[in-house]
Amino acid sequence: MSIYQKIVADIIEGIETHRYKRGQKLPSIRQLSKEYGCSKDTVQKAMLELKYQHRIYAVEKSGYYILEDQDFQDRTVELNPEDFQQLPYEDFRSCLTESLLGRENYLFNHYHQQEGLEELRISLQGLLADYAVYTKKDQLVITAGSQQALYILSQMNFGEGRTDILLESPTYHRMQDLVERQGLPFQTIERTFEGIDLQELEAIFQTGKIKFFYTIPRLHNPLGASYDLASLKKIIELAERYQVYLVEDDYLADFDAQKHLPLHYLDTAGRVIYIKSFTPTLFPALRLGGIALPQELLSPFLQYKSLIDYDTNLIMQKALSLYIDNGMFARNTRHLVTMGQEEESQMRKLLTASHLDLAVRFTPHGMILEIPHQHPIPVPLVEGVRCYKGKQFNYLVLQLPNNHSQAIQSFLTKLSKKES
Repeated sequence: MSIYQKIVADIIEGIETHRYKRGQKLPSIRQLSKEYGCSKDTVQKAMLELKYQHRIYAVEKSGYYILEDQDFQDRTVELNPEDFQQLPYEDFRSCLTESLLGRENYLFNHYHQQEGLEELRISLQGLLADYAVYTKKDQLVITAGSQQALYILSQMNFGEGRTDILLESPTYHRMQDLVERQGLPFQTIERTFEGIDLQELEAIFQTGKIKFFYTIPRLHNPLGASYDLASLKKIIELAERYQVYLVEDDYLADFDAQKHLPLHYLDTAGRVIYIKSFTPTLFPALRLGGIALPQELLSPFLQYKSLIDYDTNLIMQKALSLYIDNGMFARNTRHLVTMGQEEESQMRKLLTASHLDLAVRFTPHGMILEIPHQHPIPVPLVEGVRCYKGKQFNYLVLQLPNNHSQAIQSFLTKLSKKES
């Protein structure tokens, strides 16, 4: 066994025998080279191998740290949803600590960057590539959550006569609230499990009134449906033909098992504004998001942003950059996906037991049933059930709250009886 292999094996053994704990700092490269009687390059090669195996992570100007210890791996095997809520918090807290260590000069002498911390924009650029979103770092802006990005877009001028925002119906409730509470002119187009009426979309675009079309192409909120490739291509074609911008909210990209292509991937004319939120994979209190803008919209967007905040929280930006770069974001996302699959399995069992013959979609947050208008819906709705009314169908969104599976099952049974 070579010295390089021995270093790797010794550290893995230390992790598996509980000698190294999660978040513990490893001895420095200099210390390890003395301990093993080898060059620093040999130690560095071992560190890179351990990093590739997701055993450790690096913190700039600090050193290498243990990513997962054996206790953590054992504990996550039988993890329940309540316990998991702590994991992103604990990981992010360690990144916050690391973002403060030895950075006094950075914190007190940093000149503001309206577009966001460069390190985070570089991290985000790499992360977005995993979603088939290929953008330049200089076209990325960090915002205080996706809601800030949407607010700024709602205020911007998109050309003479372009006064209306186009929304899918139903849509993300916060976007609906945003336009309604500001009294902004908007139009809607119905979204179903099958998508939207593309002829109706063209007719709306033809009016020349649309500022932008806000859409959630994959894992739609609240429907859980995704556009097929033909629809995506047609939407892009219409946007180019009628010079309409598309605001693509891709908040559940991390959970898209089928890896649908985003609109941004198909856009060759710079008509797509892409928004990514970190809330679904972290926690709501982390008010950070990213937006990829066409070049011509970058300057006006930053001008509006400067009126709202001088700088998006720099410490949180640095911590999030560390969180992405050291593999914690990817690892915790994998755990969330696994939990979502288990919840979907439970929902499917409840649906099978109820013998309902309805169209259904699943998301990480629950199950969505498409209900024909003539089908009665039991009232009152139980905890974990919401209803959205559309022109063609009503939609029931069922979440599986803790210890309420019996209530959901009872509701589905009542719904099944009304169907028959």
